[in-house]
Amino acid sequence: MNMKRFNSRQLAGAGVMAALVMVGTMLVQVPTPTKGYIHAGDSLVYLSGILLGPAAGALASAIGSLLADVFSGYGIYAPATFVIKGLDALAASLCYRLLVSGRSRCSGKLAAFGIGVLAGGSVMVSGYLAYETFLYGFATAVLGVPANIAQAAGGGILAAPLLLALDRMNFLKDI
Repeated sequence: MNMKRFNSRQLAGAGVMAALVMVGTMLVQVPTPTKGYIHAGDSLVYLSGILLGPAAGALASAIGSLLADVFSGYGIYAPATFVIKGLDALAASLCYRLLVSGRSRCSGKLAAFGIGVLAGGSVMVSGYLAYETFLYGFATAVLGVPANIAQAAGGGILAAPLLLALDRMNFLKDI
């Protein structure tokens, strides 16, 4: 990505969201059978993509998630996490932006968000399945799929009220 494309407000927003993604990911971590963990950080990955846009949201999510892996002792996942979480936020953001217009009602925005979570979550689940297959073999990698699905769904459920609150405050009006 060309950093000249981002203005200082976008860079500051991406830095704040990267920090929030990192903290949200590190706050509560439940270990999985594939030596990874379930966390609530996906809620912030989705919001990052929607609030910052596809490029800045993907970058913030990728950096925040990578740092969470590194600081939590899951460094083996960090390179894959950077790519997977960036694509997760990118997919959620693109779906949301394609489906929401300036006149969309709250229910339309929530439906677009749900589709974005489904797209981003699918990227995340399939990305970790591929990476964990490389690390541990397919049979072990499949054990992580239910946890990753729960993480994606849980992230969407946690983020939905925040999205609605931001919409009520007209924070999303320019998106």
